[in-house]
Amino acid sequence: MILSATNIELTTNKEGEKLTRHSISEGNIYVADRIYCTMSGKEHVLSNNSDFLIRFKSKAFHLYNDSGKRICLLSEIKTKELGEYESSDLNCFYKLSCGTLRPIRIVFMKKDSKAIDETKRKMDKKVSKKQEKSVCADTVELNEYIVLATSLNYTNEQIPELYRTRWQIEQVFYRLKSLFGYDNVPSKRDDSVNAWFYGKLMLASLCEKILKGMPFPPMLETKAIDIITAQFMG
Repeated sequence: MILSATNIELTTNKEGEKLTRHSISEGNIYVADRIYCTMSGKEHVLSNNSDFLIRFKSKAFHLYNDSGKRICLLSEIKTKELGEYESSDLNCFYKLSCGTLRPIRIVFMKKDSKAIDETKRKMDKKVSKKQEKSVCADTVELNEYIVLATSLNYTNEQIPELYRTRWQIEQVFYRLKSLFGYDNVPSKRDDSVNAWFYGKLMLASLCEKILKGMPFPPMLETKAIDIITAQFMG
């Protein structure tokens, strides 16, 4: 299911999320996770006179210098010798199918040791569950950094800060999935899915409104929501 500010699009599980599914309004900034890091997606945004800020996806496409020579992003990053939370950037290009070089800016920031360990733990977990193939050494090393692709001219410090705002939205969806069962769509009909989605959204809004006026400590929030939901559904 693809969500936007104006509509819900129901798809099969064989269709991935991509920026080309969305209508792009002129003059906006589109912030997205690495799954949206495709040349077609970026071109879709740029062609509508907007900017993008997307988490870079390793091996999604090649990067080149202004002479058209392919460059190794990890090697370029390592030359900066960044400390924890230090950031830098690289102005380079990606190549369209017609051979045209399109400028792109890569902004990267070194993670702290705790975040690096957590990233490695998650990668190992996915490999052990056979959700992913064994990760290449250079990919593991690249994941020691937050790497962002953008068309913006903001400072190296502003770019990661802007990207962090996406996590506020991610937290909302996490709460919807965990507390209100937004993980599985119960129907294949568009009208049924719309009714299901907006019904749950209304319930979530009501619960949030009620909870704000009640003295529940954080550890009892889930139990309180269960009680409120049962009253509405019962």
